[in-house]
Amino acid sequence: MTLGELLKEKRIELDRSQAELAEQMGIEQSYLSKLESDRSLPSTEILNAWLGALDITLEFVIAQFDPSYVQGRLRQIPSVDAYLREQTSSHHRHRRSWLLTCSLLVALSVPLFYLGYTKLLFPEQAYQYISPGILLPGDNPNLFKNWREMHYMHDEVIEMQKEMAKRENPDTLILPENRGIQFTIPAKEANNPDFQRTYYRSGNVEQIRPINGILQALGLFLFVGGIISIAIERRFFAK
Repeated sequence: MTLGELLKEKRIELDRSQAELAEQMGIEQSYLSKLESDRSLPSTEILNAWLGALDITLEFVIAQFDPSYVQGRLRQIPSVDAYLREQTSSHHRHRRSWLLTCSLLVALSVPLFYLGYTKLLFPEQAYQYISPGILLPGDNPNLFKNWREMHYMHDEVIEMQKEMAKRENPDTLILPENRGIQFTIPAKEANNPDFQRTYYRSGNVEQIRPINGILQALGLFLFVGGIISIAIERRFFAK
């Protein structure tokens, strides 16, 4: 099918005669006959008038033909050439935007996976501290740990053992940060700030934090999604 044949079909579908259409376009009927038989190629102005009279768009017309016909024949019309140039430019813009988005996905996937894998942002190592008991006002902060080193008489040691046994009330804290070998804070069980606890570091523990797994999964998802999107671009946009 040619341009003239297509537009002739549209005229017939609208039940319009050549004379009526030629008058609406402002041209001679003989010239319209040449156009419909492809003995002449319309100028931009005539083509616009032709399409307007048939109430169709240039985009619709170009979509009806094989690309070789559009490039070899219709592109000789300035408005068609301008349209095709704009389409090519738009195509390249879309490709650049698509590739930029894919590149950003891949670039973002690497730090996300790295942060989740190395646990830098959300550390899973925690520090365990144990307090033997509550310190009363005036007690030495290291009373529970060092009382045996104090110089007591034998009877006093026995009494002190009984006293310490009564006062033993262990408590454990798991903290994300290292607060040193020991620290003393108000006892959380008491409403009086003068009652305190001294906590001693007893070792490190591992705490599983789901957010690190989520970061790794998200990183992998973005990486795979970016690579697949690039493959899609190569397959479809490059045509």
